[in-house]
Amino acid sequence: MKKILMWSLVLLISISMIGAFSITGCKEEKAAATEEEVAPAEEESAEEAEETKQIAEKTEITFWYFHSGAEGEYMAALADKYNEINPNVEVRAVSIPQADYMGVKLTTAFAAEVGPDVFFMSPGDFLKYVNSGLALDLSPYFTDEIKADFLQSALDAVTVNDKIYGVPFEIELLGLYYNKDMLAAANVQPPKTWDELIEATKTLTKGEVSGLLIEPNKGYYQNFTWYPFLWQGGGDVIDAATKEGIFEGPAVENALKLWGDLVKAGAPAKITIPGTWDIGLLGQGNVAMQICGTWAIAVIEDPENGWSETNIGLVPLPIPEGGEAATDAGGWKFMVNAHSRNVDAAAKFVMWAFAENIDLPLEWCTVTKFAYSPRQSVIESGKDIYSKGLRKVFTDEIYDTAIGEPRYPSEIVSAVGDALQEVMFANADPKVAAKKANDIINEFMKSFSGSM
Repeated sequence: MKKILMWSLVLLISISMIGAFSITGCKEEKAAATEEEVAPAEEESAEEAEETKQIAEKTEITFWYFHSGAEGEYMAALADKYNEINPNVEVRAVSIPQADYMGVKLTTAFAAEVGPDVFFMSPGDFLKYVNSGLALDLSPYFTDEIKADFLQSALDAVTVNDKIYGVPFEIELLGLYYNKDMLAAANVQPPKTWDELIEATKTLTKGEVSGLLIEPNKGYYQNFTWYPFLWQGGGDVIDAATKEGIFEGPAVENALKLWGDLVKAGAPAKITIPGTWDIGLLGQGNVAMQICGTWAIAVIEDPENGWSETNIGLVPLPIPEGGEAATDAGGWKFMVNAHSRNVDAAAKFVMWAFAENIDLPLEWCTVTKFAYSPRQSVIESGKDIYSKGLRKVFTDEIYDTAIGEPRYPSEIVSAVGDALQEVMFANADPKVAAKKANDIINEFMKSFSGSM
């Protein structure tokens, strides 16, 4: 019995030891397996951590734009393209509705010190951002080679005290667009003089159709579209040498009176959105003639607008008796926030987009929209396009008459705008309105200490 128990105990111990060895072996194998399984997981976490670190270390640039349609798509794509070739930079494009952008959105953001790193600015507000110290001096980024490629007039428009504060990337000119069928039906020829323009407006205004569309609302755009008529007679706003107001005399009075006469002849006294910069008002048959810019051509040619078959013509802006042809050369500027935390990265993005690259500005000026590039290399690359369709009128008949849009302080812009409004809608005497505006301009200039 003892022998059986002894063997049973031995067997039990043996089985226990075998089990122990088996359990220990399993634990070791499991531990080994766990180590093998954990190792890759730790490696993946390291990669993820590195990726997270890289993202965190990216230099972020905020880029505000107001463009819509094809132009808006271009701007969004501009940021994407730069991000693709610059993995350490993240350009974040932010679309702002045009009315808000041109209203208080941008100015409010800068006042709160949360303005974008990169933004667009019109000539009318350009000086405000330079004189306030908000615009970055981009001169160090303009090499001699880059400067030589730009038209001198384009660089002058963004230069203050020998420093370059923006990148000009488009030159937009004004002309008189008209509906060929409407003019033919009324036996009216495209007007060449002011008198012909007034008479054509009267004749073509029928029912809900306006004979002519000019900008009725006070602001930078109204001044922009009116300045050519001021210049055609030899008038101006400020004497460049003395910095004194010269907004008086026959040329000023006649130009003011012209727009008052055009309103009386049938030009609308009020336009809601879309504004007069939208050629759709002509394309849809709401007006017979419209003062608009080069940007309208791409819209006219777009088959998706539903009225691209409208028979539209183009002529230079009519001139007064004895006057000289003139048009306004406008165009927004690309600028950098001087208080940006990443000024160098922002400046390099701006220069890459429109000062160094050729394909991108060529696409902007000839495909996305139609405008003249301020860079000779871009013009040369797209020379065949500048003579197609209505572009030929701008190129052959209007381009050489262009005068750069003034960059007056807002106070001067407002004084000119008030004079226009009073003559157009309050039946004011042009001479009285001009003198009132000139007095305001001279009073302002007495205390103005910024650059112009």
